[in-house]
Amino acid sequence: MIDTHCHFDFSPFRESPESYWQAAREKGVTRMVVPSVSEDNWSAVLSLTERLHGVYAGLGLHPCFLDAHTDTSLDKLERALSARPTRCVAVGEAGLDFVVANQNTAQQRQHALLEGQLWLARHYDLPIILHSRKAHNPLLRAVKAYPGIRGVLHAFSGSEQQGKQFIDAGLMLGVGGTVTYSRAQKTRRAIAQLPLEHLVLETDAPDMPLAGFQGKPNTPSQISRVADVVAELKGCDKDHLMTETSDNAERLFGFD
Repeated sequence: MIDTHCHFDFSPFRESPESYWQAAREKGVTRMVVPSVSEDNWSAVLSLTERLHGVYAGLGLHPCFLDAHTDTSLDKLERALSARPTRCVAVGEAGLDFVVANQNTAQQRQHALLEGQLWLARHYDLPIILHSRKAHNPLLRAVKAYPGIRGVLHAFSGSEQQGKQFIDAGLMLGVGGTVTYSRAQKTRRAIAQLPLEHLVLETDAPDMPLAGFQGKPNTPSQISRVADVVAELKGCDKDHLMTETSDNAERLFGFD
């Protein structure tokens, strides 16, 4: 299995990344993508790719960390991407979050950073990892303004119609802990109907805990439980689901 979105440079993982990665591998995780949130943690994320076989990085500017971004952050990101190592396989985490940005000025800054990262992703022919909260339509318009863009909308929690819109715009959908909650009926129905060739699995660890594990840090080992639920929703064998979603991730990120 491939965890396409895990913040493995965050606590509790940063204290003992080798042990957590070994635990994940014992559960069948073979690769993992670690997106970054600001220039402050690019080096930490890249360091993990050197220390741990099967771990890959994304370099980006997260919309929820506006205070960490400066007027030169996009220029620094371009320089980092131009000199990126092989295991840097994506731009991101980028996107829009209108929960934390409820003022026009903050939303405008998020838009500018998103536009810059979409441009960089297309320029360097890299997939982009996108975050969205309360910003479906603005994010969709921004993505569609860059024909040929590819990437993943992580932590998908929308309707079937919304999922198809992002698929049509060139994105895959990251499926994580949300689908393990029985109350998430809209998203569970959407995942049941959306084409498997456009889905990838993720944990968003240490965030987005699964049902029954609220209040505990999420871990990449939990990807197996996500796969169990998605296989049930899709009405398919778990091995088939793991093969298909891993193939999708391999195709998207082009792992070495």
